[in-house]
Amino acid sequence: MKRLLVFLGLLGLFSCETEITDFKTKNLSDALVVYGEISNLAGPYTVRLNYTSAYSPFDPTEFQGQPIPGAAVRIVDEAGSVISLKEMQKGMYQTPATFQGQIGKKYRLEIRTADGLEIASNWQQLSVPVGLKTFTSTYQNADQVKDMNFKLQASIQDSRGTEDYYFVKRQDLIQFLTTCPSPPPPPAPVPICYNKCWQATQNTQPILMEDTFLDGREIALPLESIPYDDFTEWYVQLEVYHVDKLAYQYWKRQEDQRILDGGIFDKIPAQIIGNLTCLNKPDRQVLGYFMVAGKSKERKFVDRYQGIPSESYQKLVSYIDFNKLRHQNTPLWDCRLAAWIPYNVGLTLPMY
Repeated sequence: MKRLLVFLGLLGLFSCETEITDFKTKNLSDALVVYGEISNLAGPYTVRLNYTSAYSPFDPTEFQGQPIPGAAVRIVDEAGSVISLKEMQKGMYQTPATFQGQIGKKYRLEIRTADGLEIASNWQQLSVPVGLKTFTSTYQNADQVKDMNFKLQASIQDSRGTEDYYFVKRQDLIQFLTTCPSPPPPPAPVPICYNKCWQATQNTQPILMEDTFLDGREIALPLESIPYDDFTEWYVQLEVYHVDKLAYQYWKRQEDQRILDGGIFDKIPAQIIGNLTCLNKPDRQVLGYFMVAGKSKERKFVDRYQGIPSESYQKLVSYIDFNKLRHQNTPLWDCRLAAWIPYNVGLTLPMY
């Protein structure tokens, strides 16, 4: 009986679902991290190379490992055409602005580091881009300002009869205002006051969708609402990548591990390997991903000023004054110097 219990216990362990596939730990301290992408939209495209560190391809502050300079980086298509990338700064390589991915072509990334490592991605076909079918915002009223918001809704029209996967990036672009100082006494000239700037808040969690049970239907994207805590301008930009199954599974595993909460059915954390390998040293770990995908982009202006009930607007005015959202205690001639504003990108709304 005791032997039977031991056997059943081992059987239960072997049946657990995990993310581990031939997992090795010996080379992770000097593993290379690569991230880059190309699409049908105009370039230039960027490839980043560094050694293992805190890693998120959509948050530049997370690239804190040692960059890898002096590498020969190129993108090759199936016909043998080669596009060489130029090192713009340590560990950051960029294609010529004239290079643009072509729908239907296959591409791969090839890298040769200064110390002789040869790295390559798998071949990927640039898919047909899929645009948004709907993209709207609706004001939602409430008794208190903290509960007022704008509901965002967006959807993709899926194609019937094909296996489709979508990777969506969201970028919020928010205007903020500062208070101008009191002017100097005459005859001193009054400096120009720049009090309207923009911040581009970081959102490192992609939206991942697939059409297993929604083939040919309209697929709604889960979007967080926008607070009505100010009436400065706010734009939401969505980038829709029409990716292949391998890319979807890579990012899905990343998300699965990000949301681990300690439950007994959680997958076991393990290093997730992308689509890049070291050709001349197969045991050398290469992390990250080179993504080739059809891509569409759309930016939505959310008007937080027009069409708001007067009572709600007055509540907001009082809320702004009470919380000093204009930074009355720190008057400033130039909002670009407002270091306390995270992701301050200056006076101009970033290019589309």
